[in-house]
Amino acid sequence: MSTQTATRLDPIVVENEGSLAADQGTIAKRNRSAGKIDASILETPQAVSVVTRTQMDRQGANTVAEALRYTPGILADPNGYDVRYDWLYIRGFNSYGTMWLDGLAVAGDPLNYATPTINPYSLERIEVIKGPASVLYGRTIPGGLVNQVSKRPQTTPHREVSIGTSGFGGAQASFDFTGPITEDGEWSYRLLGQGRNMQTQIDHERDRQFMIAPAITWSPNEETSLTLYGYYQHDDPVFSPRFYPAYGTLLPNPAGQIPRDVFLGDPDWGGFRRDYYHLGYEFEHSFDETWTVRQNLRYGRSDQQMDLVLVNPAFAFSGPPSSYLDRVTAVSDDWTSTFAVDTQVEAQFTTGGLEHTALLGLDYVHGISSTNFGNTGFDTIVPGIDYLDPEYGFDFPIAPVTASALQTQNQIGLYLQDQVRYDGWVGTFGVRYDLSDIDTDNRLTETSVGTRDTAVTWRAGLTYLFDNGLAPYASYSTAFLPLMGTDVDGNAFEAQTAEQFEIGVKYEPLGIPGMVTLSLYNLTLENALTPVGPSPARPVSYAQDGKQRVRGVEIEGKFELTPELDVLAAYAYSHSEVLESTNALAVGNEVLRLPEHQASLWVDYRPPAVEGMSIGAGVRYLSSYQTDVTYLEELRIPSRTLFDIGASYDFGALNHEFKGTTLQVNVTNLFDKKFVSHCLNLTGGSCNYGAGRSITASLKYTW
Repeated sequence: MSTQTATRLDPIVVENEGSLAADQGTIAKRNRSAGKIDASILETPQAVSVVTRTQMDRQGANTVAEALRYTPGILADPNGYDVRYDWLYIRGFNSYGTMWLDGLAVAGDPLNYATPTINPYSLERIEVIKGPASVLYGRTIPGGLVNQVSKRPQTTPHREVSIGTSGFGGAQASFDFTGPITEDGEWSYRLLGQGRNMQTQIDHERDRQFMIAPAITWSPNEETSLTLYGYYQHDDPVFSPRFYPAYGTLLPNPAGQIPRDVFLGDPDWGGFRRDYYHLGYEFEHSFDETWTVRQNLRYGRSDQQMDLVLVNPAFAFSGPPSSYLDRVTAVSDDWTSTFAVDTQVEAQFTTGGLEHTALLGLDYVHGISSTNFGNTGFDTIVPGIDYLDPEYGFDFPIAPVTASALQTQNQIGLYLQDQVRYDGWVGTFGVRYDLSDIDTDNRLTETSVGTRDTAVTWRAGLTYLFDNGLAPYASYSTAFLPLMGTDVDGNAFEAQTAEQFEIGVKYEPLGIPGMVTLSLYNLTLENALTPVGPSPARPVSYAQDGKQRVRGVEIEGKFELTPELDVLAAYAYSHSEVLESTNALAVGNEVLRLPEHQASLWVDYRPPAVEGMSIGAGVRYLSSYQTDVTYLEELRIPSRTLFDIGASYDFGALNHEFKGTTLQVNVTNLFDKKFVSHCLNLTGGSCNYGAGRSITASLKYTW
């Protein structure tokens, strides 16, 4: 009888790199947004940027807009510092009111003050698809789609609590608990929340918010999963309206420049309040190795009420520029809701030498936007303000409602996509048919306008995967965007259409975690919106009369060069032109709010000599750009360069008893550069400052 000697083998660790798994670093290799399938970013014939949870934490991002500051092609602060909204422009196009969450449209309208923001603490990652995405999503802006991906229940227990503050003062507390409910992991949960009452760079202003998000998942086996989730967010800031005149901010004022910390409203009068909630579920079942069915459904609603006193957007001075600013009052009582459902059937099969991942889907969106807003006129006496010696506590007149509308949208889309593989080739082909129905009721004039739109959109892309990690690609895609909202004259918007040609190359180096994307694109938009005139009771007013073209180059690289060093670098060049417009001054000029050059660099270093320490530093650059519809050169926004730093320390490296305790400190705009983000006209309060230096600190404990 022979004797065998047992050999001990090292354990094999299999990491889940699926797009829905929790990210472990700054580099994401897979995503679900670009194709609604769990796919490699390397194989996707389109520029895709992903901001992971780790990147958000290291850079101290407190909003979704802040999380995208280092993403090429995105202007993350086009309207300056604002505690209410995530203002984003992607390749020159405004995403306000058309954001996405977990693959479904978030309640919103470009002209509705109730449009909500999502607290980034509730997010696992943020995925940005560059260019048209209508083939899979229908109503998306042509510049790109921002899909916010929520934290979901995990079967591995994780619990964390944190407290934070800022250099301006105030406090914030957060918690995030997840793990199995039953021993076998069939049931799991997640419960997270955050409450804050933070001071800001403006005296008397408070950023106050409460958020809670529960979720529960049932997975009776590996083939089936059902997640039920909810979300509630209450915003009640003490808010200073961002309406500064050009004289005193971008341009000199004989009385002196306006301090960034002066409250130009009245902290004792009026307010801004918003309540947002959503409920939904995500279901997935795999019948076998070929067939999988998914359905995502969500209903969300946001309600907002506002009474504010603000600098007159049209005429800030009754005479020559001085320190005394004329003001008006504004009122808004808006709400918006969205019911969205997306049903998908995925099939994986082969035909001959071709491997297919086919997707057939049907989605439906029912959106409602109710707006009631107005402002006081010139015949109403509203106390002004001297920004050198402000006085508060006046009794202001309530503004009358001057515009009231109710819009209802129903959109249904049928789409088909096939990802085909052959040897090193990966082809992605998709087609979609949309039917959109929008009814607009003017409640003051008692008139109604209806718009019916149909469209066929499609895309085709081809990628070749070399063995050395290079993946050149080429693609063509079209967009269809029916718009909720009305123009400055009260007419319903027509649907926008766009097309984009894109070529590029992606590189995933062998042996080093990382990804580089170089893309060149030509994007053309029909039925473009032209901003016209300031309005104190609307985010912005538009006329619809244009055609625009953007040609650009984007480069993004993320590397973990060594276990101690991470590098994130990005650059975007954008050559834009207004081809057609009833605004003669715009024709031949650049697209508003689109810098020609954008560049950023962020470096994270974990020094081996100091275990538990992580140090980060970044720089962001924007070239000059225009925001004024008359293209006055004196209102051109100058270029700017901003610096950020961050550091964290894990006290577990100091003493094992402190394991799981981490201190994080971040400073944005390190040198406190004072800059103006936009100026819409020369006479009124139509400008805004960007964020000054902000210092935040948090202490987190995980177990």
